[in-house]
Amino acid sequence: MIAGIQVSSFKPVLTTGDEVRTAFRNMRNMGCDTVQLQWIDFSVSPETIVQAMGEEGIRSVSTQDFYQTVVQRREYFIRLNHLCGSEWVCVSGIPGQYLSAEGVKKFAEELSGFVRELESEGLKLCFHPRHFDFWPKQEASGGSVDLVERLMERLPDSAALCLDLYHVNHAGMSMEDTIRKYRGKVCMVHFKDYRRVDGQEVLVPAGAGDTDWSGALAACVETGVPYGFVEQERWEGDPFLRLKEGFDWLKKSLESV
Repeated sequence: MIAGIQVSSFKPVLTTGDEVRTAFRNMRNMGCDTVQLQWIDFSVSPETIVQAMGEEGIRSVSTQDFYQTVVQRREYFIRLNHLCGSEWVCVSGIPGQYLSAEGVKKFAEELSGFVRELESEGLKLCFHPRHFDFWPKQEASGGSVDLVERLMERLPDSAALCLDLYHVNHAGMSMEDTIRKYRGKVCMVHFKDYRRVDGQEVLVPAGAGDTDWSGALAACVETGVPYGFVEQERWEGDPFLRLKEGFDWLKKSLESV
C-alpha cells in the first residue's frame, strides 16, 4: 500500500494559488509524493493546482468532495482529474433524502448514472461512506439493511469504495472485517485518529490516538488496498508538522506489517 496525504487536512491554508504552492512544497518536504485532492478553494484553478503539484513531483490519484458538490461542479472535477492524470472521482455520503432502505435504491440509480457519465470521460467513481451511512435502516418488510452494502450491490462493478476507517470505527464496526468484506472493491483508505480528553473527542495525528490500527493495517496489506491516506482536519499548532507525524507513522507501520 502506498502512503499519502488527504489534502483536505490543510483546508484553511488552501485559499489562494500561493497557499496551494506552499502546501505542496511542504508536503514534498515531508517526503510525500502521493495525495488525494479535496477542499482546495474553488477560486484556485485546476491548472494552478496541477502546476503546483508538478513543480514538487507530487501526483494525485483521486479527487473527493460531498456527492452534491461533485455533481454540481462536475466540469471542475472532471477537468481536474484529467489534468492530474488521476483515476478516481470520490464522492462522500448518502444524501439525507436517501438515508432509508427505500431511498438508497433511488440513490443507487442516480449514482449509477453518474458512474456511466464518468466512465465516458475515462474516469471511475469511488464512494466514501460516513459513519451514519452504515447504521442499519428499517425496510418496509420489517427487517433492517446496511445502506452501504445495499448501495454497493446496486452500483456498476467499476464503482469502488474509499473506506474512511475513522468512520467505520465510529459506526461501531470492525475496521479489519469491513476491509475484508469489501476485498477487491476498496481503492483507498483514510487513517484519521482521535483521543478522548475530558469526555471530548480531539483529533490527533494518525497513530497517536486511541485507535488500535494493527488489524486494519494487516487487512489492508492482505487484501491489496492500493493507497492509504492520513487525514486530520482539526489540529493545534502547525498542520504540516501534525500531518508529518501521521504520515511518518503510516510509512513506518507499513514497513513492519
